[in-house]
Amino acid sequence: MTYSIWLTFAIMVLLLVMSPGPNGIIVLKVLGQNGYKPALVAIFGLFCATFMHGLFVMFGLSALLIHIPQAFTAIKIIGALYLFYLGVKSLKQCFKKEIPKSKSDIHSAPLINNKTESIRSFWKVGFMTQALNPKASAFYLAVIPNFIDLSSSTAKIDTLLLTSTHAVIVGLWFISVASVGMKILPYFKDKSIGKWMNGVVGTVMVYFSIMLLTYEVKQD
Repeated sequence: MTYSIWLTFAIMVLLLVMSPGPNGIIVLKVLGQNGYKPALVAIFGLFCATFMHGLFVMFGLSALLIHIPQAFTAIKIIGALYLFYLGVKSLKQCFKKEIPKSKSDIHSAPLINNKTESIRSFWKVGFMTQALNPKASAFYLAVIPNFIDLSSSTAKIDTLLLTSTHAVIVGLWFISVASVGMKILPYFKDKSIGKWMNGVVGTVMVYFSIMLLTYEVKQD
């Protein structure tokens, strides 16, 4: 693979990653509710899922999903339902009334949460959002053949290179988004603004879930 081909792919992927979508909403949601480090864990989940889609292409599993309508439809529905669940969850937090905790509640509550479980949950949110997005599989199936020769002996190495490039761009872009978000986060500490943001995030996630259900793969 030549440098010009790789650079063309990298620029195209960067523009794709920068466009608004569920991944950015998830990162901002975790950032606003849980902080910078949990957001980084969610971004790592996005990174892993992006890499997984590339591996699927290497072993032909994405092609299987695309050419078997029932399998693709099942993934599409599951992904849409997952985004819908996240959206409804945010909307519920938007309308939830906070009840002040009494001293007895504070003393009876566990002092330390399960840190490992929390980290795992943040990673899972990022991973599942990208993994259950059929657009990612369709993107790889449509794009990869245009940049590499699948019959070549170096096809798998080239696919791995492009996949790694995509995953790294996803990671770096959303780390940048989270870093900028941390700068403006103090301006949104007011509880009323926080609820308003939960409402916006929830509405957008529900919208993306509906869009995902109507998404179709165009085949030549």
